[in-house]
Amino acid sequence: MALSADDLRQILSDHGISTVVIGAHAANRYRLEVRSTIDLDLLATTLDGAAEALRAAGCDVRSVSDDGLEYLVCARLGSARVDVLLAETDYQRLAIDRAVDGVLTVEDVIVHKLIAGRPRDLDDIASILAAGVSIDETYVVEHSTSWGVDDRWRLLRDRGR
Repeated sequence: MALSADDLRQILSDHGISTVVIGAHAANRYRLEVRSTIDLDLLATTLDGAAEALRAAGCDVRSVSDDGLEYLVCARLGSARVDVLLAETDYQRLAIDRAVDGVLTVEDVIVHKLIAGRPRDLDDIASILAAGVSIDETYVVEHSTSWGVDDRWRLLRDRGR
């Protein structure tokens, strides 16, 4: 049985776990060209009960913790992988509050991708900029600066001009 991103979010929501789509699926909402991915990344307000809910839906589940605090639930269903990440910072909780239709705003996708900093994340940002999507640059600068990745933002922004 294949479950969509909306199905998985609903399963978690039914267990009191609010989530928003992050990662490549969120970036695809704003990119010029969609990047193919079978992995789904979600940011959650809590992980309490997430592993059990996903297991009940037929997923193979693994929890990751640090110092006894669960911060990531990884689930597999067939060839698809779902990572549910706990929102641990004020910024992550703000990003959840700002999300539209269960997906990060373009600004928060950019900030998350700047923080991750992998080549594919920076390519996602370049594609978003090439798409000409309206961006609140003040917000991006504020939050990329607080994470110490504003240099990446300036480089990508200047390349896109």
